[in-house]
Amino acid sequence: MTMICSGMTVYADELDTMESQSSELKSELESINGELLKIGGQIAEIEVDIDEVNAEIEKNQEQLAIARKSEERQYEDMKLRIKYIYENEGESWLGLIFSAQSLADLINKVDFVQTLNEYDRNMVRELQTLRENIEIEEDRLSEQQKLYAEMEEELSAKKKELSAKAEETSTDLNVLSDKIQKLKEEKAAEAARAAAKAAQEAKVAKAAQEAQAKKDAADKAPSSAGGSGGGSSSKPSGSQSSGSQSSGGGYVYPSGSGKLNPTVGVVYFNGHRETYYSQRVLPGYGLNIPGRHVASDGTIRDANGNLCLASSDHPKGTVVQTSLGTGVVYDSGCASGTIDIYTDW
Repeated sequence: MTMICSGMTVYADELDTMESQSSELKSELESINGELLKIGGQIAEIEVDIDEVNAEIEKNQEQLAIARKSEERQYEDMKLRIKYIYENEGESWLGLIFSAQSLADLINKVDFVQTLNEYDRNMVRELQTLRENIEIEEDRLSEQQKLYAEMEEELSAKKKELSAKAEETSTDLNVLSDKIQKLKEEKAAEAARAAAKAAQEAKVAKAAQEAQAKKDAADKAPSSAGGSGGGSSSKPSGSQSSGSQSSGGGYVYPSGSGKLNPTVGVVYFNGHRETYYSQRVLPGYGLNIPGRHVASDGTIRDANGNLCLASSDHPKGTVVQTSLGTGVVYDSGCASGTIDIYTDW
């Protein structure tokens, strides 16, 4: 018998929702990890660029130091030459010029003075230009170094933020996975209970059919005379004159038209179908039934004497009238439209 229960539907809906959330979290985590990988590559590239810039800065600093020394040396050489001329030829270049012995010597000395002055000026200008260019390049590299450092800092901060988000997402995913696993276990347990109830109902239905077949056969059998009351008929085998039935366990089973009992395993009462399920098959340790006990008719009842029922149509705690009297819903997992009465039959 196939049983479709609202409890199972709730499990399925909740499980679908959780698995959908799990899929979304997995996608989000994959996206975050991909972005982290990309940022890690960018940081590595920037670190290489920073190393190259640092190497260029170090090289420029060496070149700048050399240029400054060359400029200072050239300046010192020029001062020494001027000092030498003043000390040996008077207070001006005129002494050097007028010391010439001939016109040719004069021209040579004038040309020498001009050439020397031009050389000194050119060398100083070149060294100054070289130093200035190196300083400009050093400033440019320093700015580039600063820019790379800022980029690395921003990427590192973003990486830290994404790592925290990845950890949080991973934690949420683990928690959700645990919930999904627990829900699957609960769903499997509920399915097992439903299957056991279905088997019990099938067993009861089969017993009812067999009992009905025996009754029909007994009704069709010819009556036999007995004792001094010839012509009177005896009851079919297996029936009891009191209208009630007793079991080997000492229970007095319910009897009468439309009453549920081990022989009549299915009845229709008050707009619903009634069956029973036994605590011998389903002990129901998890059911919260106050004052749970077995009544004289073999039914399970609570402290107030109410029948203990299972229903998928009524919430727990609902009072329902049955063929055996007033009952309270304590369990679920049966077919829609069916009331299961808990018994020890």
